Amino acid sequence: MINNKLFIKYSFMSIIILLFLFIDVILAIDGRLDAPDNINNFHLVVDFSLTMIVLGLIGCVYVFYRVYMQWILSRKKLAMIYRLPFYTACTDFLINCNFFINMLHTAIYAQVWNNMPCKIIGALNWAFLTINICFYAVIAIITYLRICREIHLNYGKYDYKLWLIVIAGSMIIQLVNIQNNGKRDYWCAAKSGQINSAIILFSTITIVLSIILFCYISILRKVHKAPEFLSSSSSNSRSSRNENTANVRVIAFEHYSEVERKAAKKILSYIAMFILQWIPMLISQGARFVLNEEPWVYVMGTIGRSFGGIGNLIQFILNEGFFPKSYDINYDNENSGISLENTKPKINSKDDKIIIINENSD
Repeated sequence: MINNKLFIKYSFMSIIILLFLFIDVILAIDGRLDAPDNINNFHLVVDFSLTMIVLGLIGCVYVFYRVYMQWILSRKKLAMIYRLPFYTACTDFLINCNFFINMLHTAIYAQVWNNMPCKIIGALNWAFLTINICFYAVIAIITYLRICREIHLNYGKYDYKLWLIVIAGSMIIQLVNIQNNGKRDYWCAAKSGQINSAIILFSTITIVLSIILFCYISILRKVHKAPEFLSSSSSNSRSSRNENTANVRVIAFEHYSEVERKAAKKILSYIAMFILQWIPMLISQGARFVLNEEPWVYVMGTIGRSFGGIGNLIQFILNEGFFPKSYDINYDNENSGISLENTKPKINSKDDKIIIINENSD
């Protein structure tokens, strides 16, 4: 009763309270991404991101299933050619799960996470992205060393040495960028209003892309030289009386032509998938140099984060087919790195014969 009399006597107090409530409502509406003037952009970014996340996770689960079936068929052992897509799927799965948590809050509340959770999610986002990028670089380098330099590395049990290199590279990049994690308009990653993280990620992707192109082009050239040598040797031997030697050379040439075809197919698929995944991210980071926060920048960033799972699925099917197939694990050198194929030519200088041998016999 006293309060009512107070408000009647001092009516301006009611007006002030209502004014404050009205301001709070206006601020809440302004802070939401689904405000009427931004509703189309909100749905474009959020709907596209969630769709890509789901497709990426489906791709990862498919690769997990195929690798598991291959593991069963191969007596619970896996060659490196199957461990690689599995490892890639693991990093893509982590990226997509973190991105899903990131976008789910935006989809439900039309706002990004608050400060501390946002920084944690942003740091994890950066960690998983850089692990994925560093993994591509390390795989390209060890493939180059194995095929072009004939340097065989021992990765240790469960390939832990390989992962130590990858994680070490990721941690270095993470430490350089740690102060830049925070809020952006639609998700938590590198905070808005600064270009340091964009420069770091742009430079990292460019360097890794250059490494991949150099390594895999060198491998293609190396593999391509062998059939030329075998072909010329085979032509010369046909004019000789040693028909057995000629037949061996012809078989070697035909076999290596098949090796070259398969190697080129796998190498080009690696390059293509990296480009399809990370070039959009490169474009996104380039736009951030000028502090561009348009919706298309976020769309490009989404492709960079989530296409890995989709691309890995496509690459796995192209290289290994739709159905699992058994193979002899003894033909895979567990500590030899990436084997594009399990055979290579060796020349016996005494009888000038080319013998196709297994790598394990080296």
